[in-house]
Amino acid sequence: MTRFKPIFIAIGLIFTITLIGMTGYIFIEGYRVLDAFYMTIITVATVGFQEVHPLSDAGRLFTAFLIMASFGTFAYALTAISKYV
Repeated sequence: MTRFKPIFIAIGLIFTITLIGMTGYIFIEGYRVLDAFYMTIITVATVGFQEVHPLSDAGRLFTAFLIMASFGTFAYALTAISKYV
């Protein structure tokens, strides 16, 4: 079980980043849950689709934070999975 620990941590971090993103968009921008989930996914995946609704300045700052945090999280997850394989 301990050899899977880094993978569980990586999955937990990705889940946490998703929850943080959704929560931020709901409270900062007033998005519905589905809109917040969609915005979080397109932001952390760096797909670059158009925003669901135009962002306020606070929403733009939050999005920048989310991109930086998710980049580090996905780098860690990729490393953990690569080590396992």
